[in-house]
Amino acid sequence: MGSNVELVWPEAEAYSSRVNNCSHANSALAAIRAKLSAEQLEQFKTSCFGHLLNIDKIQFSGQIVHGAVLRRVAGQGVKDLDGLSFLLGCDVAQFTRQDFCLITGLRFGEVPELSSGESDEIRLQQRYFIDEGITCNALEEAFLRCTEEDDIYKLALVYFAELVVLGRDKHLNINLNYLTLVEDLDAFNRYPWGSVSFDKTQDSLFSAPTKYVKSIENEEGRGKGKSKVTGTSRRNEKGKKDKHGEAQRSGWSFKGFTYAFQIWVYELIPRMADLNYCKVVDPTAVPRILRWRTTTSVPEMRKLNNYFFQSKESVQLRPLCPSEEEMRQPYWSWPQDRPAVVLAESIPSSCGDLDELNKVVSFLRSELFQVKQEKDVLHLKVIRMEKLLDRCLGPQFEQEVRRDLALLKQRTNRCVVSHLFKGYGGYPEMDDLLQQDEGPSNINEGEEKEDEGIQGGEGPSYRNEGEEKEEEGIEGGEGPSNTNEGEEKEEEGIEGGEVQGKPSR
Repeated sequence: MGSNVELVWPEAEAYSSRVNNCSHANSALAAIRAKLSAEQLEQFKTSCFGHLLNIDKIQFSGQIVHGAVLRRVAGQGVKDLDGLSFLLGCDVAQFTRQDFCLITGLRFGEVPELSSGESDEIRLQQRYFIDEGITCNALEEAFLRCTEEDDIYKLALVYFAELVVLGRDKHLNINLNYLTLVEDLDAFNRYPWGSVSFDKTQDSLFSAPTKYVKSIENEEGRGKGKSKVTGTSRRNEKGKKDKHGEAQRSGWSFKGFTYAFQIWVYELIPRMADLNYCKVVDPTAVPRILRWRTTTSVPEMRKLNNYFFQSKESVQLRPLCPSEEEMRQPYWSWPQDRPAVVLAESIPSSCGDLDELNKVVSFLRSELFQVKQEKDVLHLKVIRMEKLLDRCLGPQFEQEVRRDLALLKQRTNRCVVSHLFKGYGGYPEMDDLLQQDEGPSNINEGEEKEDEGIQGGEGPSYRNEGEEKEEEGIEGGEGPSNTNEGEEKEEEGIEGGEVQGKPSR
């Protein structure tokens, strides 16, 4: 599969480079901890950024980020995709919004339009800034010299958003709308910072190396002179090599929330920890950025390529799938059944063209969605049928149980009668009685049947052609009394199943 995928930067032209991290977590968090009081720090922990207060314990690794960025799959635009794809070893993985959310714990959603109004209407700008355009450096200076407690906290939130979450270059202007938004703390905390940060991070991933490459190509076409990107001569740029003799060029700037992409590589390639480049400190922490810490080992591009990025064997990628706990978090806004991750080995080898690959993925996701819909429909039908059975068949089952119980009692009585009168063989009256007791009574035309209260083991009563037979009081082994055509026979004292006397014939 890997041989069919075209990369933006071919393997033969891969190079080492320095990556300038524009997410200034170390300096920003140090300033926030030093400036905010204990009460304000506790308040900051309850904000939308509070869970990120310790991310400065993660050291940025430019070589890991650079090596992964050079493996970006060609042919993708950035605006119409859920995420950019990267060929890591022999497998293709996509850096999606869901992955970004699982790692950062930042909210996603539709980004509302913000209006700051005229510059003279922005209170924080009028009070702490002189120029209309406010750079990140100016924001940092205003935050450090501010003495108003409420404003210190509000400036800290904007400061963290601009310099860490959005990873803006310190020499660039901030978004003035955020100075207005922070006046309403609830609205600020509800803002979809994850959506804004992901778009900015993905834009940087999409353009960072290619911008540098185009500048170099333009300078080489002009002849002598200095590169627009590095400011050094082409001869010096080409002559730079690392300690292994590999070509090395000046760095490029990675904007956005750079740590999220680095943690994504850690999550995707667990074997990174085997080389002691990182370690898991809490495997169940959410969001996932809190699970990882970097080590003092400095990754080398050659090892990264040999073991992971350019490996000819599968590096056993582990796609990010949300757990039940993660899907219950307030920042998770996707359906409970996140679309299945499509790995490279599940894609036909004929999908070398990226457009065809995207069609396959879209088809699989649509099929999965239809299956889910059918499953929900069937589940609702099952619930309705269960309720219908309980409502309609419940009384019927109860009647059947009562009827079976009554029949069981009748058969028990017959067995008792048969046992007691087994010594009366040859007596027609007893034989007729037992035969009548074995089966139900029949009612001819004009005759009426009455079935009354079978309780306590009492036998049924029969009425046939004006004759009435009553069976009473079979209790404790007492014999029955029968009346037939005015003739009466009595039997007394049958105890313990023994017959003490028989009527003379």
